[in-house]
Amino acid sequence: MMKKLKKILFIGFIIYVGFTFFQQQIALEKLNNKYRDLKEKEATVLKENKYLNELLKYVNSDNFIENEARQKLGLVKKGEIIYVDISKTKSQDSKK
Repeated sequence: MMKKLKKILFIGFIIYVGFTFFQQQIALEKLNNKYRDLKEKEATVLKENKYLNELLKYVNSDNFIENEARQKLGLVKKGEIIYVDISKTKSQDSKK
């Protein structure tokens, strides 16, 4: 009777260890997938951060400020001559 009980307990223990091991493997795989996803997101965010820092550096540069003043405000440097392409204005007038 004692041998049979030991055998049943041993088999139960082996089943319990196998089941626990299987659950641990599933949990570990989920964590690995989550880790990979977070690493990919981190790489994307770092790349975007680098781009935004470069853009910020450019926006704060004299070149950007000068280009914006020329294009949006129509400012020119002293001594500069502005040429206007009248063919564009004629084609726009004919469309009206």
